[in-house]
Amino acid sequence: MALKNTTGIGLSILAVLILVFGTIGYTAEGQVENLPTPNVDGFVFFSDEAIPGNPVPLLVGAKTTITWDRDDIFVVIADEGKKSQCDGIRSNGGAGLISTSDSQTCQFGDNGYESTGADGSEGMEWKVMSGEYFAGVGTKSGVIPEGTELNIDYEVHFSAGPATYLFTFLLGIGGIGLSRMK
Repeated sequence: MALKNTTGIGLSILAVLILVFGTIGYTAEGQVENLPTPNVDGFVFFSDEAIPGNPVPLLVGAKTTITWDRDDIFVVIADEGKKSQCDGIRSNGGAGLISTSDSQTCQFGDNGYESTGADGSEGMEWKVMSGEYFAGVGTKSGVIPEGTELNIDYEVHFSAGPATYLFTFLLGIGGIGLSRMK
């Protein structure tokens, strides 16, 4: 009986610790310096490598905040389909753009990106999901670029996801039940 009681209390304490640390979370910070930037008005240029995704979004939530040091550059996050569309337009010299003058496809005002940031000091936020996503940068239309290099700071906050809270709740209830068994 003492073993059941001790095990039950141990499971309940473990559940509380997981809840506390999962709610507080963990933050990782980093910086990428001297990224080459485009000096072409209006086009978005994407990285060839995908951003690390979140393979277990139900267990772990990840929210990224990105800031950068230039006001003439905007930053976007896009899925693989949007990246392919923009790369195709750019490789055709812009021939794939809709011929109207107000077209913003793959440019600064395009609504097809997962996340967009226009102000480097405010930055942008993106909830990291599973799948392949790519970071892209572009110059704002009509703005003369200030240079050719960009410095980016990022912060990723990890916290418990919905399935973790459910599992922890069940673990705690099971521990309480086990500690009360006679």
